[in-house]
Amino acid sequence: MRGDLVIVRGFKGVPLVRRIWEEVERGVYITDDAHLERLLAGEETIQPVGFPREDVFRFDPEIAEEMDDLVKKGEWDWTKLVPV
Repeated sequence: MRGDLVIVRGFKGVPLVRRIWEEVERGVYITDDAHLERLLAGEETIQPVGFPREDVFRFDPEIAEEMDDLVKKGEWDWTKLVPV
């Protein structure tokens, strides 16, 4: 749903916390907090970026809290996340 937090597989497999703008059959359009606010206000801003569904996962606050440390240690595990 619009505005929900998700974890996305970014460039080079880096996990990022972002917001859903729109879900469509072929994928999910993602934005960040600052651009979400502008989009909702109808202001001109960068358009949401489309991600394939297999690269978008439900937000888990516990995993997100440890995300940076796990990535730095090389211990990040995508299989612990639930796809949207």
